[in-house]
Amino acid sequence: MSADYIRLSEHINEAKDLTSLGEAFVNCLNGGTSEEERKQLLELIKEKIKQLKKTDKELLATSRKSMHSEQLAAMGQMAAAISHELKNPLSGIRVAADYLIRKVKNQPDVLDIINNINNEVAFANSIIANILEHAKVTKPDFQPTNLKQLIEEAILTVAQHGWFNNIEIKKNIPNNLPRVELDKIQIRQVFMNLFINSAEAMVGGGVLEIGISQEAQTVQIQIGDTGVGIEEEKLEKIFEPFFSTKVKGIGLGLAITKEIIEKHDGEIEVKSKPTKGAIFIIELPISRKNSKENG
Repeated sequence: MSADYIRLSEHINEAKDLTSLGEAFVNCLNGGTSEEERKQLLELIKEKIKQLKKTDKELLATSRKSMHSEQLAAMGQMAAAISHELKNPLSGIRVAADYLIRKVKNQPDVLDIINNINNEVAFANSIIANILEHAKVTKPDFQPTNLKQLIEEAILTVAQHGWFNNIEIKKNIPNNLPRVELDKIQIRQVFMNLFINSAEAMVGGGVLEIGISQEAQTVQIQIGDTGVGIEEEKLEKIFEPFFSTKVKGIGLGLAITKEIIEKHDGEIEVKSKPTKGAIFIIELPISRKNSKENG
């Protein structure tokens, strides 16, 4: 093994970016190495490229995750400020509207207008309450949980609010699933958010499919619908705070869903095409010792 080979292999292993690796590649071609040594060096370079790409991908994912958390934290602060500034004006509008209702009882047209004002005030208050309630995702309280039972509870709650009218629910959930360490309240919120999201996409009815499978040390949950689907350009933004595909949506449900899943060291993605429905795929570690946080 030549001295040039040893020197170049060290250069390759120490490369921290593609520029340094490119220099090593040029030196490899120009160096005083044998044909066999050059082949080995090129294999080292290929392996190093894979490592650098993997590192870049992990750094990008970490950066996006951090940015998402920062956005939600900023959203919580903004919501508190908005609530403080709007609380009194909205209350004043509501009081004035209620007073006018008593004064114009015999004027149906005017009453309709005032009732519309009250409805919009109520809607504004609900938006603020929604943001304040959901903007802060607390640290999960991990407990071994029966995932099948948790899904059944979420289905029942959503159904009781009338979301599943004309919607057929198909479930493919094994009975022998292991208990998953998670925050029961938070993950139930995730399921409810996704169920309601699917129901809203199937106004005229459709099929909601829920499936769970176990893969090594993780469980994969798939929630699919036969709704209107999501346009490709919107898929990239679907989990961003305040982004919504609905006319009166405030863009919090899926943003909070993603935040909860990430706090469980899990992953969530969505696949969809317009008119072809959508499918949300969640992957969660079964045990905390198998989570990314614990390596």
